[in-house]
Amino acid sequence: MRKWITNSSVGYILSLCSVAALLGCSTVAPPRDTVAAADIQVKQALNSKASGEAPLDLRMAVDKLDKAKVAMTREEYTIARRLAEEALVDAQVAEAKASSEQAQQAAREARRVLDSLQSGKKG
Repeated sequence: MRKWITNSSVGYILSLCSVAALLGCSTVAPPRDTVAAADIQVKQALNSKASGEAPLDLRMAVDKLDKAKVAMTREEYTIARRLAEEALVDAQVAEAKASSEQAQQAAREARRVLDSLQSGKKG
């Protein structure tokens, strides 16, 4: 009968398990910069017209930022980074929607004025 597991195989397997365990426990750096950038972007969106034009996107940004901060205190850095990145994007989307709405309103007003001027020339 052939012996499948030798002493050297056991040593090799144990070495691999040790390396895998160490890699699994490697530390992730706290995403302080990412959370700070998201915080700034969310505050900027809150101070802009985004709260009126894109309230749902802004609410999602605030919620995700709050969750990211909680994850930071729990040292769940991977989760904190992901949530902070999502909060940053949500805040940017809210601001973009607000800017788009303002541009559309300006275009409608310009069209109204132009139509008014053109109708005045015809008469």
